[in-house]
Amino acid sequence: MPQPKFPKRKVWLDCGKYILRTITVEDASDRWANWMADPEASIMLNAAPRTMTKADIVAYIKGFDQRTHILIGIFEKASGLLLGFLRNDVDFASGQFLVSMIIGEPEYRHSGVTNSVTIPFRDYFFETLGMKVMLATALAHNRPIIHYLYSTGWTLDRTIERHVKSNTDDRMFDLCFFSQSREAWHEWKKARLGRSQAAMAPKPE
Repeated sequence: MPQPKFPKRKVWLDCGKYILRTITVEDASDRWANWMADPEASIMLNAAPRTMTKADIVAYIKGFDQRTHILIGIFEKASGLLLGFLRNDVDFASGQFLVSMIIGEPEYRHSGVTNSVTIPFRDYFFETLGMKVMLATALAHNRPIIHYLYSTGWTLDRTIERHVKSNTDDRMFDLCFFSQSREAWHEWKKARLGRSQAAMAPKPE
């Protein structure tokens, strides 16, 4: 039975100092190609450091149909610099999508970029596309991303011990499986906005 043909997604989301938009082959660059040679990224992603070329990046981008495999770039609004990207594998039949995120520019890691794009990104998938559940995996030693997932309302569903082999030695890493439902997202966002409004309210004399 042929699968339904979903339209290509052209994403453009204003996130304050940042923009989320669909990546095209014109965004490929040598600078992006150098991200995977960075030791910190290699450790957190369990990816062997490798030398990539701009042509490799073009091929990677072309692997996304922007229908059910959607690649979204995180851009600094003022400079237009590509900081990282979100890969999204979408199953419209089940209403689930698997997301993974990379901040490739080292000086922008741990700087609040991920928090700034959280609400527009999730609103797009849960409200605009009508998805029901968001899924993610993280290596147990990747403390920064796990902290981010917990702090933005994700649930740890299970951890499989010694599930992923290291790309650099004989170690085996634990893999954590996380999810967030549309209802859980609504609850988290409501609580977050409530805290923000409370912080902005005038204090009694």
